Amino acid sequence: MDQMDFDVLEDDGLTAVLAPLRVSILHSDFQVQLADRLQAIADDIANVDAIRKRSPKLANAVEAHASEIFKGVNSSELRKTADRLIALKTEIFGLTNAGSAHRLIEEERKPEVDAELSVGKEGRLLTRIHVYKERDRGLVKRAKDHYRRMNGGKLACSGCGMVPVDVYGPDGERSIEAHHKTPIEELQPDSETTTADLAMVCATCHRVIHSKKPCLTLEELQGLIGDHGRLTNKKT
Repeated sequence: MDQMDFDVLEDDGLTAVLAPLRVSILHSDFQVQLADRLQAIADDIANVDAIRKRSPKLANAVEAHASEIFKGVNSSELRKTADRLIALKTEIFGLTNAGSAHRLIEEERKPEVDAELSVGKEGRLLTRIHVYKERDRGLVKRAKDHYRRMNGGKLACSGCGMVPVDVYGPDGERSIEAHHKTPIEELQPDSETTTADLAMVCATCHRVIHSKKPCLTLEELQGLIGDHGRLTNKKT
């Protein structure tokens, strides 16, 4: 852990009540949203019987970690039980240990997507979660409405800059797809996705983004296109 950010709930000049917000991981840009992480722990504790049906060993690890949490002591045993739980999640699900075991089991039950078939066990469920977020029709509609308002009523591709309605007419917007901007390997399974987490990209750019494992970032895609390849300087 590198640093922890707090929100000040109360401050009378002598005593301050702080609420932890996020933790930055040393030597990386990775941050853990503590509210999401604590909610994931609470979700596992509440659904430990469902977890036991999938893996008794995992359920036992959840209960052992919960027992240490409820003691309210920052002990070495608390760290050991957390490490054991994370190791089991990684063993069972791949690189998805930031999410609750219960949530990961629910994601595991969803149909496979083509993108995950080429990544193997490591990152398999994160890839599935990523794709399903991009297919959330309600979220995608809200995101498209948001970006239209930002761009004078038109959608533009964040990669190549194409404005489909200017090229194809009203039907051109069908080529614009939603892309989850968080790299798959940094995705937090339990985090809520907002319109700001989605970028609007044309089908061609979206395919290129997902052509590598891990997938390209928007910045990497724009670097491939280069200044001469962009149709406009607009970014969404």
